[in-house]
Amino acid sequence: MIAEAATTPACLDAAEAAAHVLKDATIEALHVVVDPEHIVCASEELAFQQLRVRYEGTAQEREAATHATYEAWIAEHPDADIPLRWKERIGAEEENVEQEARIFDVLVLARPTNMDGGDALHAAFNRVKHPFFLVPAKWRLQPGDTFAEHIVIAWNDTSACLRSLEGALPWLRVASEVTLLLVAESREIARSAEELLGLEGIAFHVRQVPRDSETLGDQLVTEAHQLGADLLVMGAYRHNQFIEWLLGGTTRHVLARFDLPLFLAH
Repeated sequence: MIAEAATTPACLDAAEAAAHVLKDATIEALHVVVDPEHIVCASEELAFQQLRVRYEGTAQEREAATHATYEAWIAEHPDADIPLRWKERIGAEEENVEQEARIFDVLVLARPTNMDGGDALHAAFNRVKHPFFLVPAKWRLQPGDTFAEHIVIAWNDTSACLRSLEGALPWLRVASEVTLLLVAESREIARSAEELLGLEGIAFHVRQVPRDSETLGDQLVTEAHQLGADLLVMGAYRHNQFIEWLLGGTTRHVLARFDLPLFLAH
């Protein structure tokens, strides 16, 4: 999902790295041109879209900047071997992301820096049914870096967590190392994850730690770094989303702090 120029390189780096695991993969760089002249919305929303031109440029200017960044990425990666094409839609961000995601195997987004990126992420959480990759806005895969070679699964035995684990199976099957991370007093919550990983023939080890003084979201990121992870798999929004954002739940804390790629399901 190429929502904005600032995060285009991060999304393309992650998409290419993720695609190498999938057979016959292609990458579609989807950009939605959110032009107030071509969307149907409430008058307040229309006024807001028109107002943001002052700070972020017109829809056409944002599209031009994003496409230029896309072309620059292609020029920097002459040896990229995954078919890649640009796809452009005009209209509302969330509706287009929802519609296009129906034909994708996996969606790749970056932490947003403008409204288009924020709306794309909101759609991924609320309108798209399958899991997705989320990378930091400035994340880049540098020479010598790894992606999804050491995967940490933050496990809490919820339905969202199970969906994230099932969605990540293509990458888990080929990872060099898999760690099942339990921030819990009891090992019992790991049983369903251990059974699924065992059935898939995926070797893994368990790290069980107690809750510490950090928020759970902060602790998950800290543990992932201490383990040397290059991908963190987790469920999102265990509770009602409004309560999660109002009170500051685990997902929100992870999204506020994360600096490594995430694989999320809700």
